[in-house]
Amino acid sequence: MSYSFIKFNDELVDSKNMMELTDLARLLFENPNLTVSVRKHSYYNPRQNVMNFSMFWKHRQDITELEGFKHDIFTHFTAVDTLDYFEYDVLKSENTLMQQLFLSIEYLRLRKSSIEKRPAIRKLLQPGDLILKNNYSSNTKNSINKFLYLMNLKILEFEEEMEFNGSIYNFSSDSTAKSIEQARQIYRLLADNFDLHNLTVTSLHDMSFSDVYEFNKDNEFRKDSKSISSDDSYEEEDEKSTVDTKTSGAAKDATVLGEVGDAVNSQKSDSKKINMYDDVSEFNEGFGANTGSNKFRDLSSTNHYALLEVLQPKIILNDYQIYRERYNRYGELTKRVIGDIQQLLNFKRNEIRKHQSSGKLMRNPVIPIIEDSHKLFIKEDSESADIDAVFTLVIDQSFSMESHLEETVSAVIVFNHILKSLNIKHRIISHHEDTFEVSPNNFPNKIYEHLTFEKSAYYYPVSILGIESSGDNRDGFILKHEISLLENLNESDKFIIMFSDGLPSAENYNQNGIVDTHEAVNIANRQNINVINVFINQDNEEQTVESIKDIYGNNTIIVERAEEIPDATANLLNKILLSITR
Repeated sequence: MSYSFIKFNDELVDSKNMMELTDLARLLFENPNLTVSVRKHSYYNPRQNVMNFSMFWKHRQDITELEGFKHDIFTHFTAVDTLDYFEYDVLKSENTLMQQLFLSIEYLRLRKSSIEKRPAIRKLLQPGDLILKNNYSSNTKNSINKFLYLMNLKILEFEEEMEFNGSIYNFSSDSTAKSIEQARQIYRLLADNFDLHNLTVTSLHDMSFSDVYEFNKDNEFRKDSKSISSDDSYEEEDEKSTVDTKTSGAAKDATVLGEVGDAVNSQKSDSKKINMYDDVSEFNEGFGANTGSNKFRDLSSTNHYALLEVLQPKIILNDYQIYRERYNRYGELTKRVIGDIQQLLNFKRNEIRKHQSSGKLMRNPVIPIIEDSHKLFIKEDSESADIDAVFTLVIDQSFSMESHLEETVSAVIVFNHILKSLNIKHRIISHHEDTFEVSPNNFPNKIYEHLTFEKSAYYYPVSILGIESSGDNRDGFILKHEISLLENLNESDKFIIMFSDGLPSAENYNQNGIVDTHEAVNIANRQNINVINVFINQDNEEQTVESIKDIYGNNTIIVERAEEIPDATANLLNKILLSITR
């Protein structure tokens, strides 16, 4: 078995593992839109709807990363039902020790509720628990850290009290409010016995109290009816935004997998937000005036802030002559494919099918009569010789595609020429995420419609000559949009062909982009829509190629040199059309 990895800030993440873990987390959390990520400590973030795995499980010899991350899922999958996040606000300004005491008690409640809901979890937790116990058994001269280690050792044994330095500490709890009460009581007892000033406290658990605070403000089902002023804001010093884009230089300075400093988001402006439900008129993005069509929205947490604009690019008159020259340049190539398909269609159209149970009576039915067969008829015409198929061509026009766009445009011309000649409905788009307009809560994505299904029979995608590389590529998000359009069509065979030169990469999309795109491919498969990736493998690492294969499976066409793209497109269409025509 081959393994593939995705590199983020010099870290290697196994993409197959992330896909498997996402499926497991969604199953146990009973949350189809849940995503997963890797951070310093494990916890479920209710605002982002993300299950965070602990980096503690990486690079270990005593347990695999996959099993360690599963341990985090088994521990936290009841978080939504067990934890009362509305109570967490009172702890957002508490010191680290108080928060660690509270989170340790809540961790015990999570472990108990997980086993109560699924008793088999107890056995599955044992390998990870053993490693955690060894970690918590480390010697330390810091009295408070020694207390936290011992407390968490007891929690791993499901014990609810312990003796420390001659005092008894109780941490049994049946609610978040009780956990806060118990944590305060333990803190007071520790303050009576130790000098808590200037002590360094080791964090064993984590929770983004800032995100929980915002989650509580936004939650329409909040328990208390008091309105909270939107002017109040709380920023947690250690909480960082997760980004990994092709254009973000700040990502190179990250010290933790998938995390960078607040400096990245500070460069983005909230004033540039675009409401996806507003009509976008006279929009200029290098293509001229356009009218937006913003009806699609993916509600998964990965694309929660991704907004979509569907635009019609402007055609420059001089481009018609250039298009004609390209069209003629690849004329022989397209004629060969069209000829192969037409030959097969003509054969089917003129085919005489013998030994049928209905139709025109055979001239000499002696043999069927002797064989006592009722199949005495022939049919001279097939029911239909037309190709009942529809295609969507998707072009990644992110910055990294700049050196491949000329050949890609030629491939588009070949694609259109073949399908138009065979009267096959098709759609041609390009897309990118506008990194210049990105803000923390707004990831604008642009789709440029160079040809629609309705116009494919009599229009040429001349606007493709004006395509310019820009921004990033949120492939899964775009794929889901195109799938939603194909679902409404009646053709029996549906295909999406994607041109790209790398992995999905966009704002807050790092390893989640791999999972999101793979998920989109699975959605398409369930709808009997075939997604094929034409991957331009120029200057890519082997690990990247393997990750692309993980996403698209056997429907991956590797093109080693950009100049091969038009021929690869023609050969691909030839293979597809022959297979669905026979």
